[in-house]
Amino acid sequence: MRDQLLVFAAAGAGARLAVCVAPKLSREAAGRHALAPGSASALAQALAGTLLLAASERRPPQARVDVQLECGGPLKGLLTDADASGAVRGLVRVNGLHRDGSRAASAGGPASGEPLQRFDPRPLLASGHDERAGMLSIVRATPGSDELHRAAFPFAGADLAAALTLFLRNDRARGGEMALEVLFRPGEPLAAVAGALLWAEREDDADDLRALGKPLRQRVLHESLLRVELAGASGDARALAEDLARALELGSLELQGEVKPRFACRCSRDRVVRALATLARDELRDMAARDNGAEASCDFCGARYGISAAELLQLAGDGPLPA
Repeated sequence: MRDQLLVFAAAGAGARLAVCVAPKLSREAAGRHALAPGSASALAQALAGTLLLAASERRPPQARVDVQLECGGPLKGLLTDADASGAVRGLVRVNGLHRDGSRAASAGGPASGEPLQRFDPRPLLASGHDERAGMLSIVRATPGSDELHRAAFPFAGADLAAALTLFLRNDRARGGEMALEVLFRPGEPLAAVAGALLWAEREDDADDLRALGKPLRQRVLHESLLRVELAGASGDARALAEDLARALELGSLELQGEVKPRFACRCSRDRVVRALATLARDELRDMAARDNGAEASCDFCGARYGISAAELLQLAGDGPLPA
C-alpha cells in the first residue's frame, strides 16, 4: 500500500478527475499528535482535501494552499496546508475526540475481520445551532511573492468536502466537485482514506458537472472505495478512479499526472531563531538569564528546537556569554 494522488483527463465527459488515497500519511499525522479516532479521521479528511486543492491549482509546484476551519462542534477547528508537490501537514484543535464527539476512551485492538464502516464527521464538526456556524478560510500563496489570495465564508452542515466545493464553484470558472471519505473498523481508525475532485476542462461545462457533485459526496465515492477495498486493491488510486469513472459515466481515463503525498513540515531551527530575533532586547536578555536559553516546539510535527543563552545574547546584540 502507498499513498497516491493521480490526475486524469476524462475527455468524453469534458472533465478532469483527481483521486487521492492517503492512509499512510494520515496515520503518521495521527501518530505525531497522538490523535484519538474521531480527531484522526477529521484531520485525515482535511489532509486529503487540501492535497486535492493544491494538485488542481494552475500554479508552480511550490505554491501553497492553506485551509483553516473554525467550527462550533467539539473539534473546534483544524489547520492544514499543502503544495502541489504532495507535501502536506496539519493539526486539529482537540486531539482526544471519539467519533461521536465525546472524549475518547482507549481504543480496542486490531479486528481486521470486522466490516468497514463510514466515518461521519457531523458529531465532531457541527454544533446543531445555525447561529454557531463556523468559518472556513482558504489562503493561496506563491513563493517569492508577497501576494496572498484569501477566501473566507461561513461553514455549516459539517461537510468539509461540500464546503470546499462551494469555494471551488465560486473561486474557479471551471468549478469543482469534491468528496472525502474515511473508512474504519475496530482497531483500525484509518483503514482507508480517500478523496476525489472532479472539475471541467472548459468553463462552459462546469454547470453540467455540478449535477454529479451531490451523488459523488453522498454515496458514489463511498461505494467505490468500499468496492476497491473489498476487492483487495487497498490504496490503489487508479483502481478507485476507474471505479468512479464507471459509476459517474465519465468514459475512459487518461493519466495526466501523479503526486506522491507525504507528511512534510516547513519548520526549522532558522525559523525559530528569526522569530526570536523579533523580540525586544530586554526580553532576550531576560530569557537568557532566567531560563538559560529558550525551547520551542512545532505544533504541526512536534519537532523541538533549543536555543542557548549565548545565542539569545547574540540576538540581543550582547555577544556570547563570557567563559
